[in-house]
Amino acid sequence: MTLITEPPLRVQPAMPARPPAPAAREAAGPGTSTDWVSAWCAMPSMVDRLTAINRLAQRRLSSQAAAEAWLHLLGKTEGLVTPAQMESLLRQFLMLAPEHPKAGAFFDLLMNAPSAGTPQPEIVFMVTSCQRYLPRAEAVRRELAARGAVATIVVGDPSLTVAVDDGAVVRLPVADGYEDLPGKVLEGLSFLRRRHGPGTCLVKLDDDLRFSARLDPAALAAAARQRDYVGHPIGPLDCDRCWHLGKTSTPTPAYTRRSEAHFAKGAMYALGPRAIETLVREWLFHPGEFAGFLYEDRATGAMLQRAGIVVSPVSLAEMGVIFEHEERYVAAP
Repeated sequence: MTLITEPPLRVQPAMPARPPAPAAREAAGPGTSTDWVSAWCAMPSMVDRLTAINRLAQRRLSSQAAAEAWLHLLGKTEGLVTPAQMESLLRQFLMLAPEHPKAGAFFDLLMNAPSAGTPQPEIVFMVTSCQRYLPRAEAVRRELAARGAVATIVVGDPSLTVAVDDGAVVRLPVADGYEDLPGKVLEGLSFLRRRHGPGTCLVKLDDDLRFSARLDPAALAAAARQRDYVGHPIGPLDCDRCWHLGKTSTPTPAYTRRSEAHFAKGAMYALGPRAIETLVREWLFHPGEFAGFLYEDRATGAMLQRAGIVVSPVSLAEMGVIFEHEERYVAAP
């Protein structure tokens, strides 16, 4: 992948463990050997890469200066990086410098190139699950497929740095616990937006649902496309603050954020292209905005409300859901 970058940043001589050979220094530009750039691309985290840039410059850089160095290094990555490494580099640049003039082009590079031959259905059902409940999720996926719907299961896998597509199941680079649902849903939306392009609607649903004869994927797609955000409304006054107790993988205090908006009940809701684009952009550019929400449906509703998108009320029953509630305790109560 060739990237057009700014003129090379003037930096101090590099400080790798072993200084690069003169020929490598000349090929890579001042202060950055190909070996150094390759090692930088393979670093596991954004903090590691920023620390390396500071060491390269021999001073602590502001985020704006570090972004220019990041651009300079991106211009030297051709032939040195895997697609997964390039995805990480671009995503981390968006977090580092969301207002940079090149941020929009990098977002487009990430999101607007679905694989050749990838179907672009009117609507995709994203079955949100975890490794523990995959058999339950697969039963939901089969039921949806039998009704002509396109469905993908998403689970978390914190060992990953980018999503891995295993066919009907997509493993996302997030933790897999109940308390990690906001990140899982947003990563899932980002992956499916990238896979299917900007025109597909999405339905987020849990893995413990059953459906009545009223389930109509085409009608849900039409509603989402017309109204952006469709679901069973909750709040802001009736928001439970302790629903997660006994569900999280680690002890988690009561929820104490202010309720900002009505939101669609997380069991199932539909999103049109404008709502999806809003959430994906917010997640890639400003992921810290979702910190502390704990409940993914509240996070979704709050971020959409900030963008002027409010939930259009449609009950679960009207959408064709037969909701069979079942508590999921990690340990015996």
